[in-house]
Amino acid sequence: MKKTEPLTKRLSKKPLLLISSLLLFTTAVIVLIYCAGKPAPQSMPPDLSFFHTPSPEPLQSRVYTTSPRVITVIYQIFNRREAIPNPSQIMDQHKLEAVNEYFELYSYDDYLPVDIQWLKSESSQVYEYVSKRLGTAVSEKVIILFLPPRSGKNPARGTSFHELPPVIMIFADQDTGEEQILAVLAHELGHILIHQKYQDIIDLALDEGLATWAAGNYWQDWQGTDFDSAVRAFIQNGTYLPLFDNYYIEKAYESSSPDCILHRDILLTEMASFLNFLIQNYGIESVSSIVDTRQPEFEDGQRIIFPPNYFDVYGLEFNQLEYQWLETLFQPG
Repeated sequence: MKKTEPLTKRLSKKPLLLISSLLLFTTAVIVLIYCAGKPAPQSMPPDLSFFHTPSPEPLQSRVYTTSPRVITVIYQIFNRREAIPNPSQIMDQHKLEAVNEYFELYSYDDYLPVDIQWLKSESSQVYEYVSKRLGTAVSEKVIILFLPPRSGKNPARGTSFHELPPVIMIFADQDTGEEQILAVLAHELGHILIHQKYQDIIDLALDEGLATWAAGNYWQDWQGTDFDSAVRAFIQNGTYLPLFDNYYIEKAYESSSPDCILHRDILLTEMASFLNFLIQNYGIESVSSIVDTRQPEFEDGQRIIFPPNYFDVYGLEFNQLEYQWLETLFQPG
């Protein structure tokens, strides 16, 4: 028969259990308070080698067979103004609406979906911001034209013509947010300033990445996050597109892909963050050296596109620079 402990002995254990529980509870509270006061550590991807190992791997030239279909694809990729009217063809229907120190705002066929005074004021601030980031200025006023949003699966939000006089077209209506309008204006102005500062630039990744970087705060206000935080989010949610594998950013202009605009925003944001890393560590003038890219060539019915020589400028191949940049994004502080 099982022996039963005396009642007095069983009762004497209750205070000990109560004290133990209180100590555990107090310890847990202290730990929680301590952890809450500490900054959350940056989560580190388990392995960066899936992007590319630090061993050097030069960017490869891209070779396109100049068949009619491929010519169309190349045109879509390297000419962002596909199916967009040339300003000279529509200026007979324009009307000057406002002028400031940097811009002339025209309406096309009486189409103007923004408040004139708002744009007149905000556009001056956009110009001064983008011009300061790139360290250059335009030689004459830039024309701004608004057109209705483009149709299709992956329409352009804006485009620019950097020939004089420079023209920016913004595709928007009354439902288009102010943040988007200013971001597009800043990005397209970036293209104009880039082509005036770096007249030999032909590399699409550098052109688009620099224009996005130049748009800076305006792009980030529109997207709701800064460049580096956006890239960390891409990595953590599995949408990161390795720049080495996507250097020619075809995914950003594949009009047949339902994810074209998503890929465009991802790649342009990634390239802006990457260029910001280069500028912070090597200076913006280092960019002047990498934009001097060998011109495309035609050979045996093929068009050959050459990448910039990052190694000559930075002493590292592009994939090594990409790896370095990704590591810095997850370093504490």
